[in-house]
Amino acid sequence: MIHFLRSLHVSRFTFRHLQAHTILLFLIATTTLFSDVYRIRKGDTLLIGVIGQPEYTHSAQVREDGRISYFSGDLEVAGQTVETVNQQIREFLVSENLVRNPVVMVSPVLQENGVFVGGAVKLPGRYPISPETDIGLYRAITLAGGMAENADHQVVQLIRTDMPEEIEIYDLSPTHPYRDIRVNVNDLVFVMPLSSVEVQGQVQTPGTLFIRGQIGIREALARAGGLTQEADLTAIVRVEKNGNLSEFNLSEQFWKSSPNGAASPSLSNGDVLFVPNVFKVEPIYVTGYVRTPGVQRVRGPLNLSQAVALGGGFETSANREEVIIHRHDGTTLTVPFMSDPADGATQQTLLYPGDILEVKKKFQVNWSLVSTVAYIVIAGISLTLQLTR
Repeated sequence: MIHFLRSLHVSRFTFRHLQAHTILLFLIATTTLFSDVYRIRKGDTLLIGVIGQPEYTHSAQVREDGRISYFSGDLEVAGQTVETVNQQIREFLVSENLVRNPVVMVSPVLQENGVFVGGAVKLPGRYPISPETDIGLYRAITLAGGMAENADHQVVQLIRTDMPEEIEIYDLSPTHPYRDIRVNVNDLVFVMPLSSVEVQGQVQTPGTLFIRGQIGIREALARAGGLTQEADLTAIVRVEKNGNLSEFNLSEQFWKSSPNGAASPSLSNGDVLFVPNVFKVEPIYVTGYVRTPGVQRVRGPLNLSQAVALGGGFETSANREEVIIHRHDGTTLTVPFMSDPADGATQQTLLYPGDILEVKKKFQVNWSLVSTVAYIVIAGISLTLQLTR
């Protein structure tokens, strides 16, 4: 029997934290769809989650009297919107001294016949299916446009609405044997997304790599096609998601083996690896409303705060809320600029050699022009009144 269960490649988890984490992902994806338009009905099943408080994740069915049982509370919810029920549960948790500042997510499992598919699929959402026939797990994902580029084929979760406390996990990777996994009406399917890192600079195929967990720098460079002939092995830069920069000297010995058996440096979700050019210091252009616009010669990527600092800082009339980045590949993006240079959101947007940072002028009211126009309008009205007397 044990070998048979292992051959199914499905695990059932009843651990509270994993259950709560997965259900919350669905709640975030679906609550906004129903918050203002859908009214709770008798017989509905509500998935209730409190972000950061997995012990308060709960599913409750609306009874015939229009109420649900939520821990020690008995709450009337029938006929109310999802947002109203959110507020009701927030007030209950605070009044009972259970959670100080709860962030509540409530999502109804609608009684209309359908299956919800979310996560790393191309078209997440609810798809109608006939109550007389169930469909396969592969078919459910196909209805949602198929797996997205960042999908983890090895972790596809299935939550049965009649058993929400248990989560089934399936491996649907192409190398895995096909299995006929049935999905019933109102079941929830979630495809877990992979983590991602960026490899830029002097590699054969710069871009995004999707990974599971972490990836060593050697493997990341190999998956990016390897180094170009102009790559500088002595000054490879890793920019972590929190903005921390590290520089590595990847000598030939590094490629053969790590010293003393130590693990090579690795990349985690959101990290960027940049390989500079060994023959030249490349430019980043800082333009617009900075004190000293012009070309800045750099050896690696810069975050927005560093680029603005190299440009002498903002002028008084500069728009400090957002800046424009013109990438060397022709793409353009507008990104917010945080006033605190230590803010992680600022650090996550990087400028690479060849990019242009443009700082626009902030919107200012021309009071001189406004007063002139107002004077002309008032004078015109006065003249009109005099002529009509």
